[in-house]
Amino acid sequence: MATVYICIGTPKTGTTVLQTFLRENEEELARQGYCYPLLELGIMPYYDDRNGQFLVYESPCKEGRAKREEKVRNMAYMQLQDYAEKYQNIILSEEQIWYRSRYDKHFWQNVQDRFQKIGCEVKVVVYLRRQDLLIQSLWNQSIKMFRKNKMTFKDCMEKNYFGYHPLDYYESLKYIEEFLGKENIIVRPYERGRFEGEEHTLFSDFFQSVGLVMTDGFHKTISMNYGLEGNFIEIKRWINSMPGYSQIRDFLSRPVLNASMHFTELGENEKPNMFSYEEQKAFLARFEESNQKVAQEYLGRKEEPLFYDDVREAPEWTFREDRMFRDIIAVMTEALSAQEEQIAELKNQLKRLEREQNILPLQIYRKMRGFLKH
Repeated sequence: MATVYICIGTPKTGTTVLQTFLRENEEELARQGYCYPLLELGIMPYYDDRNGQFLVYESPCKEGRAKREEKVRNMAYMQLQDYAEKYQNIILSEEQIWYRSRYDKHFWQNVQDRFQKIGCEVKVVVYLRRQDLLIQSLWNQSIKMFRKNKMTFKDCMEKNYFGYHPLDYYESLKYIEEFLGKENIIVRPYERGRFEGEEHTLFSDFFQSVGLVMTDGFHKTISMNYGLEGNFIEIKRWINSMPGYSQIRDFLSRPVLNASMHFTELGENEKPNMFSYEEQKAFLARFEESNQKVAQEYLGRKEEPLFYDDVREAPEWTFREDRMFRDIIAVMTEALSAQEEQIAELKNQLKRLEREQNILPLQIYRKMRGFLKH
């Protein structure tokens, strides 16, 4: 019987980096009897590296939605059955499972039943990030990438904007345990500098969790998922607030991020802390008991906490008016540079098309002349 490891996030725990790593190292995985399957499901949007997406797939078409979603899942299970006949271990990954699985009370039972039918047992891998750091990262990501979010961090907290994301980790894990059993849940704290495995990286930590061995044959792409820092958080929030911007493509997201990254690399941006120190401590106190239960029951830490890193007393984020003009000009320069590159590429494409149009009549003339000679 094959084992299916489903990495369900949580969001903001390096899931994308891990997915990219697994996709790039399919051959090395296969040498150890593991696969990170590339499923062909014909759905849009579909991200090849998020191969567990089918489990929480939501069809954009309202008409016949349920049938369409079931069809996609059936296709996925049929392909996974073929993989299960070739490999002893299958890895799937989709961070949205962490919260979307709560929308359907039958979700985990259905997953268990469907995988049993194709001869697979299910194990879940979940990475947990300290709640105060996670909620700030979620807000930062929403401002950076979602053009419809224009709320401040405090507004989001007051309105429970991220209420969809389960922050009581113990309660969520116990819910999954009802269907899969505690022995099939692998819990890992997400704390940089405290990962396990030979290399003490996220990769080696994950490998140790699922029984893989990190060898020299694995290729490691170095990639960073930058958040917005300094004034650039507020600049992007302003942009999101502009009338009409929420209805068009978020074309300023990348220029704002590039400008933020530039000054971060120069050491001129401060790491944002959206809580005051008192607010941060009070927020974490809400989860202290839950986190301790997770540490005890899922990690065997009787006297040790779930998260080792201390809460640092850092200054609360403030907008820097003395850097405002510089930062706005940086964003404008990034946006105009990207636009100029696009214009240059379009001009080159137009020239190629014009050359092809000029060549085509000559080719037709030569063919016709050759035909008439015969």
